[in-house]
Amino acid sequence: MKIVALIPARKGSKRIKRKNLRNLAGKPLIDWTIKTAKKVKNINSIFVSTDDEQIIKYCKKKNINVPWKRPKSLSGDKVNSVSVALHFLNWYEKKYTRPDGLLLLQPTSPYREKKSIENAINIFKKN
Repeated sequence: MKIVALIPARKGSKRIKRKNLRNLAGKPLIDWTIKTAKKVKNINSIFVSTDDEQIIKYCKKKNINVPWKRPKSLSGDKVNSVSVALHFLNWYEKKYTRPDGLLLLQPTSPYREKKSIENAINIFKKN
């Protein structure tokens, strides 16, 4: 089963400027999600969708796929994660093939555990 992870990390934030790169307990907020995703064996590949050049550079240093800079039309306050995920899936299916599952991992949930992700994937596989 092919599971692809997508981390949506836009530049703008109303309350905390550049929150996805802000330090949380010694590392950038987005890094918590990246490190946890890398530990999950059932994830075939990890991608980040962002409109932020600094996030792109950071993710590339961490060997995370950032295939393009997210369009402005998908980077505003009122854009939902579903729209970002569908944009990504459309690109992914044209470039590769249709994955069996897309795992959306918000960087604003830094303390999620590997086991929680694995349990969710196992439930998905059974159904």
